[in-house]
Amino acid sequence: MSSTPPFSLRRLLGIHYYVRDIERSRRFYIDNFDFAELGVSGPELEAAGKQRSVAFGAGDCFIVCSEALGEGGRAARYLSKHPDGVGTIAFEVTGIEQLFTHLDRSGGTPISTVQTFDEGSGWYKTFSITTPFGDTTFRFIERQNYPGLYPGMVEHAVPRGGANRFGFTHVDHITSNFQTMSPTLLWLEHVMGFERFWGVEFHTEDVGKLVGVPGSGLRSVVMWHRGSGIKFANNEPYRP
Repeated sequence: MSSTPPFSLRRLLGIHYYVRDIERSRRFYIDNFDFAELGVSGPELEAAGKQRSVAFGAGDCFIVCSEALGEGGRAARYLSKHPDGVGTIAFEVTGIEQLFTHLDRSGGTPISTVQTFDEGSGWYKTFSITTPFGDTTFRFIERQNYPGLYPGMVEHAVPRGGANRFGFTHVDHITSNFQTMSPTLLWLEHVMGFERFWGVEFHTEDVGKLVGVPGSGLRSVVMWHRGSGIKFANNEPYRP
């Protein structure tokens, strides 16, 4: 009989975008999507990371946007190679030390050991790994009675901006496009413990005939984590 592992993924906690214009992101999330601004990076975090960050939230959807403050920080390195995009996907977990050991043994590539931040009677633990999603990393977070959003972020006493009039509840899935998705599917299965949930492949020859060009094709596979319900939809071109 299999035993329950001493760790688990609980939920997809949030997404960290690297952007070139953080004020544009403020307008986008607050004015267009009615998200609330939850907090901003403090001076020490900005000096250490060489980036300025703002956190937004609606329901259980949390977005952090960061812009570079000069060279040398993660935002600057990411944006030197990419347009604005997702640099990190964050997960809430339990048993973070055991999860670190499991991922390390399963072929994951940690960027650092588990880091612990103590404040008051609470603590915040985290580590990150590289992924086959290009320069996007996965961050794992466990916290207990930790005040604030995360270390270095200054939480607003009262959230500013929107009130979630559209009723956002949570992020259902993450969609990614690849030239070939097999390496990612294998990594999600054998490193992260995901399972195949759903798949489809099709051509668009009927549409192509209408405009006088050959049809294209798409193959899609959704990977699912049984314990948390987290889903990743992965796409690649289907043969002509």
